[in-house]
Amino acid sequence: MRRPRTGFPEAQSDTPPATLRRLNIRAPRKPNSRTIVGGLLVSAAALAAFLTVSGAGVSPQQSVVISRRALAAGERLDSSTLATTSVDTRTAESLRAFLSVDALAGAVALAPIGEGELVQRSAVLTGGPTEPTRQFSFPVDRERALNGDLRPGERVDVLATYGSGSDATTTVLARDANVIRATDAKSGSLGSSGKVIVTLALASADQLLDAVHAAQVASITVVRSTLAGETIGARSAVTGPLARSTAGR
Repeated sequence: MRRPRTGFPEAQSDTPPATLRRLNIRAPRKPNSRTIVGGLLVSAAALAAFLTVSGAGVSPQQSVVISRRALAAGERLDSSTLATTSVDTRTAESLRAFLSVDALAGAVALAPIGEGELVQRSAVLTGGPTEPTRQFSFPVDRERALNGDLRPGERVDVLATYGSGSDATTTVLARDANVIRATDAKSGSLGSSGKVIVTLALASADQLLDAVHAAQVASITVVRSTLAGETIGARSAVTGPLARSTAGR
């Protein structure tokens, strides 16, 4: 059956057949330097975020000193009685703990310390000599104690002068005694009294006895011997002429 004619000419298509169409295929574009840098920055940011999340809750650590075993009051501390453990840095700062065993070399326990217990500053006496000693404090005129210029750890000779004038006698109480501290003696609200309170570590009970007696009846002189080296052939006493003549009768 034929299609009825409408009387109008059929429309002509200007579109060429599919087989004749020109294919315009573009090659893929290569990434430029900005694209590469941007990708790297994004990757770095993602890695940083991952590390931050994975490390969340981990705080810096600090070593603090604890006791290896139970310690009695009066016991001397060293590397055989102390150890270290790690704690949170903020915790270490708040406790004002000792950070190394070396800082407690020669220290003495003032109270019992349990095994594994943190060594607190209030429980130990630090700054003393490493050898067993007896500590004694006494006042000395500033002009006889290097004008008070004494520092902890220095070595001094201690001399005592008994009597006065030509019958005076001076003797050595101690050589190379260790200085624990030296402070100004106060005289009420008027400030310094012109004396220095010197605390020394004396090696023997005899030295302690002589020092205590001299502090009551003699004039004491403190001489720095830190750089003196070994004392050889030194006299231990000197006597004035009047005292010598009296002793010879």
